[in-house]
Amino acid sequence: MTPRRSFSAPLAGTALARRGVLLFGPALLLAGCGMLPSRPEDEPSAGGGPEGEAAELEGATEPDEEAAPPPSTSATVDFDVIEVEDEITAGGLMSRTTDSETFIHPLAEATMVATTLLDSLTAEQFTALTGEDVPEVDDPDPGAEGDEGEQFATVVLPGQLKKFLLTAWESTDPEWAPKANSSNRTSLNITYGGNQALRIDTPDSGDAERSGTVLAIVDATPDAGAVALRAETDDGVHELSLVDGSLLTTPAPRLYKGLDVEVSDATVLDTTVPDGFGQDFMTLRGTIEEAYLSPYVETSLELGGRLGWADEDQIHLVVPLVWDRDFSSNVKDLTEVVLVLPDGTELRPAQDQTRMFGSSHRDPAATFTIPADLETATVKIMPRFGQVLNDDFEQAEEPVTATLTFL
Repeated sequence: MTPRRSFSAPLAGTALARRGVLLFGPALLLAGCGMLPSRPEDEPSAGGGPEGEAAELEGATEPDEEAAPPPSTSATVDFDVIEVEDEITAGGLMSRTTDSETFIHPLAEATMVATTLLDSLTAEQFTALTGEDVPEVDDPDPGAEGDEGEQFATVVLPGQLKKFLLTAWESTDPEWAPKANSSNRTSLNITYGGNQALRIDTPDSGDAERSGTVLAIVDATPDAGAVALRAETDDGVHELSLVDGSLLTTPAPRLYKGLDVEVSDATVLDTTVPDGFGQDFMTLRGTIEEAYLSPYVETSLELGGRLGWADEDQIHLVVPLVWDRDFSSNVKDLTEVVLVLPDGTELRPAQDQTRMFGSSHRDPAATFTIPADLETATVKIMPRFGQVLNDDFEQAEEPVTATLTFL
């Protein structure tokens, strides 16, 4: 357990996120403990109200003997954003959000799950949330007695025209396709005023579950970018507001319109090609059954290689091809594939076509970069075969085609 520290100066701006906080996130704690969405109210003291006051005054001989209240019981603190120590206490203060947007990047998708703005914190709440000792009051009473004259606040304030922002987020696996090999190029941070403030463990494929709760001092009416969750992969930056849950920045606007592709009117090739050795033949079946869009391709060469982020007005299109054939050491597969746009433009794939159809052990894929607003296109495979030992042999087949509709 982290020891409590004297809160005499602003906290450092950069800190490594604690693993415990990340793994036992707010969604589980808040929902499981029934802390959201209501906020618990402070219970009145046993002597509160007119009846209690009357009981306290009963038997008093002179009003002047009553102890005068201290001139101040509050302290003003100054920090930017810190991780919350006690998420159960935080859950009792926050309300669950249902309208947060979700940012999606190759290794995680994240959303804001709960938030609140507070004018003040009690001493107990402050210590639970920050792990810090309660500071001394701003305006101590010279006549008050205490250890070495110290007078600790019972109310903690964020400053004039400021509020405490308490907010929670979580991330899950985005099931990105094609699977990205980019863990060493991805960073995940909490930002304050646009600057990195807290660093979070880098997610990896299949290990994207992260969560956390932070406390920040913000303007009374905070800008959406005052506190944000930021993910950066290569040169692509995503930012999600932890103030209102809005998406602040994305390198791929097309991503949020959907990445599904409908394949229709696909033709099928079933053919045989003379092996060149006696009466043997190589058999082959080819067609197009699926396709999908992806704004970021950082994968094996077979799926497009290191294309990175598409420009904002573009998107990558990945078309896995069904190309089942027997092995033949003498048959050369010289097939090529293009994408035909509605205006007749033919796009060639990112892959080396001399290698795409060269193996009988894997199905090839064709990856194109297309306009982001494209509505439809046609995949056209042009089958052609030769023989290693016979330069004069050539066999061509009718093109295999399929219509793609981008939803």
